[in-house]
Amino acid sequence: MKVVLLKDVSGLGKKGEVREVRNGYGRNFLLARGLAETATIQVLNKLAAKKQFREKHLEKEKSEALVLKSKLEKINPVFKVKIGEKGQPFGSITPTKIIQELEKQGIHIGKESLPAESIKTLGSHSLKIKLTNNVEAELKITIEAESSSAKATADKK
Repeated sequence: MKVVLLKDVSGLGKKGEVREVRNGYGRNFLLARGLAETATIQVLNKLAAKKQFREKHLEKEKSEALVLKSKLEKINPVFKVKIGEKGQPFGSITPTKIIQELEKQGIHIGKESLPAESIKTLGSHSLKIKLTNNVEAELKITIEAESSSAKATADKK
């Protein structure tokens, strides 16, 4: 008996796969528990259509990710931070701050794409941004000390 798995079944296969099983196992276990359905022509055609749709969607997602990757690798956002007496920056550059800066430049990415840790040192840093399963971009950011003239202007206000 041929069945199409509706859910992952350990020892048999993953969702969407077509498997040949014994009649009793198929009828009494897989079909009865809603884990599979009989592989008729209509079910196989529906499965093929879903697979084709999924492949088109993944291809479109990948092409959009490649465009976004080229944009990310061209820019170099600069962050200004206040510096203490010993030269250590106050605070850190968090993923949220990076996302806000990218949105100002018209680039929208999710927080889950960035590394979770904050950056707490001055200088240039390179971040790996995961756009899709197969596409990663490298974003270079620079963290600089606020200039003293900007500090003096802010103190006067």
